Amino acid sequence: MADDLKISETKLLYDPIFSKKPDVEMKGKNHLVFKTVFVIIIVIFVGISLYFSFTSLSADKYIYKETDAGWQLYQFNGKDTDATLHIDYIRNEEGVPDKTKPVAAAREFAMSCNEYVQFIFIGKDVSSLENHCFYYTKNLKAVIVDPQNEHYTSVDGILFNKDMTEIILCPMRNNQYKVALAGGIAAPVDEASAEAFIEEFNKKYGEETVDNGEEYKKQFASCSTYKIPETVTSIADSCFSDCESYSSIEIPASVKKIGSLAFFKCKGLEKINIPDGVESIGSDGFSYCEKVEYIFVPASVKSIGHHAFYGDLGCKEICMGAADKDAVETGEHWLPKQSTRSLKDVEAVYGQVRRAG
Repeated sequence: MADDLKISETKLLYDPIFSKKPDVEMKGKNHLVFKTVFVIIIVIFVGISLYFSFTSLSADKYIYKETDAGWQLYQFNGKDTDATLHIDYIRNEEGVPDKTKPVAAAREFAMSCNEYVQFIFIGKDVSSLENHCFYYTKNLKAVIVDPQNEHYTSVDGILFNKDMTEIILCPMRNNQYKVALAGGIAAPVDEASAEAFIEEFNKKYGEETVDNGEEYKKQFASCSTYKIPETVTSIADSCFSDCESYSSIEIPASVKKIGSLAFFKCKGLEKINIPDGVESIGSDGFSYCEKVEYIFVPASVKSIGHHAFYGDLGCKEICMGAADKDAVETGEHWLPKQSTRSLKDVEAVYGQVRRAG
């Protein structure tokens, strides 16, 4: 328990969004200069954050742009009363849709870092969801796609492309959604049923003690594993990012590509099983998976992005199926670190075979 507590309090060694990297060699005057500059930057960022916090209070809830491909959701500025988001038609501030203006796309980071939305409904005309468009939507339980949509689909609240060859997004609170379904709460299909779902969920498991109730804990444990469908060949950027509740995510042998930030900060993962056949692992693909002790990278992997396993502080061994380091293209700082104190790499050992179990 003490070790778990230590891990949970670990600070990020570097920020993958702003690409901040530690400089352990900075000393003396240079270190003082660095600290001074850092404080100035923090003050500036705090000022900017406060400015945008105040201005966002008066910002339009929905901002759309017309493109060659059709209307695009450019930005969503939801408030604490907005538990659902519909990407289907242009909507006014009251959420009333104009069905003469279907929405075809959502821009990258269109609603990133939203704290309130629990359900996203994707309409039948949506054909493009840019990478990271729902990045760090911390209370999102499920994405629900209109069955008539020809480009996307959803299964148990998880978003895929239509033929399910790419898994696009597992919401950060998808475990809660699965617990609710297992507990007999009906899956929502529209605004009204989503509100009913949320009300029943809070009533059944306790709005303030949702993580403490014994019944919830029991059902939650049964929903802490996930098996990716065997149709999937690609895991999209940020797909499982910050899904800290999963203790096991099974990657099928069909997968060839693991995107950037795909499993970033999956702090509950107890092991990483990269199957034979995977060819590339993106930047920060598995960074900050802090409970993982052993990593095997098969010889099929030819490309590993920067910081791919960075921050995996529980890792004691990283074994490579490749014969030597020249057989794999790697980005900088891709290896795990031994600890936050030493920042020394856990050295990769080449020419290994996968450990049984």
